[in-house]
Amino acid sequence: MGEENRVGTAIVGCGYVGSFYCSAIPQHPILRLAGVTDRNESLDDVLNDGSVELVLNLTNPKSHFAVSQACLEAGKNVYSEKPLAMTFAEAQQLVKLAEEKGLYIASAPSRVLAETAQTVRKALREKAVGTVHGV
Repeated sequence: MGEENRVGTAIVGCGYVGSFYCSAIPQHPILRLAGVTDRNESLDDVLNDGSVELVLNLTNPKSHFAVSQACLEAGKNVYSEKPLAMTFAEAQQLVKLAEEKGLYIASAPSRVLAETAQTVRKALREKAVGTVHGV
């Protein structure tokens, strides 16, 4: 895939999980890392960058709603670390805004396939920890 056909992707949030995403992006040839920023420093640069089509919102969960809303309003698709927002009502607002603008918004944990999560799944499948009533 040519560089010009790849999805311009920016990361907002420079904490621990940011390094995981930075190392994972090269494994996805459809993505082109356009930049990494902290929400306090240059979010406006990301919002105004026409080459950025997708924003990975890796900020503190309390900032997820505001950052995702700003990105959607600027015409950017959004992938947010969990939770999508701090309340169900805010999450609904984000989904509605994305629909109105014809954009995508998604949220999921980045570590579901990590060794720790897979070990827990295996233990649950094999009933190695007894009867489980909730996880």
